[in-house]
Order: sequence, then C-alpha cells, then structure tokens
Amino acid sequence: MLAIENGRNRIKAESVMVDSNPHMTGYGLQNMNHYKVTLRRKGRQLTVFFSMGPALCREPSAEDVLDCLASDSSSVENAQSFEDWASELGYDADSRKAERTYRLCCTQAGKLKRFLGEDLYKQLLWEVER
Repeated sequence: MLAIENGRNRIKAESVMVDSNPHMTGYGLQNMNHYKVTLRRKGRQLTVFFSMGPALCREPSAEDVLDCLASDSSSVENAQSFEDWASELGYDADSRKAERTYRLCCTQAGKLKRFLGEDLYKQLLWEVER
C-alpha cells in the first residue's frame, strides 16, 4: 500500500457511522456498517461513503478506503466505454442501475485523481499490490 499514515504521503481518514450509503441499494444492506469517510492530505480532502460487512467490527482505515477507490477507479480507467466496463464486470449493459454505478465510479476516479495528484493516483492504481 502507499505510505499512508505517518508516512511520506500522510493520508488520514476520519469516519462517521451513518444509517445508509446513498450509492447502494439492496444486497442485504441491513447487515452492513455504513460510514461517511473524509480523507485528508496536504490541505486537500476527499469525502466518500464507504460500507463494510458486519464481520469487520472497526472503523475503516485510510488503506481500506483507498484500496476500494483504487479498485473502482482502475475498473473505469481500463474500460473503453460503459459497455466494455459492464461486460468486464458482469453487469447488464442495458441496466440503468449499472450505468449509474459506472458513472459514480468515473466521478470518484476523477475526485481521487485530484485528491492524490496524477503521479500518486497512478502509483495507487497500477503499482500497489492487491
């Protein structure tokens, strides 16, 4: 992982438990823990909703959130189009819900890139082992 807290990049996470994640519906969400997480780095901040299953009985770390954002961001960075993305991830390309998910991933990828800067963004997506 990137050097997150107490490291060169000094990315810190603050989270607040919330009742729901507005970007998620269905999927047995009643058993999940939802958070509004703010990542901070060098005077910049990025706020996202983040959900974890009930087996993880702790607040999400910066690493947890960045790993999830990197996964979502790399999926849209690798795709040539929505249809390509949907096919790669097993979504129905005719689904409006899938298209909303794709657009959210694109939006969050742009926000993550602005938050980290181009070089750190690329490092997170392509050089960090998952």
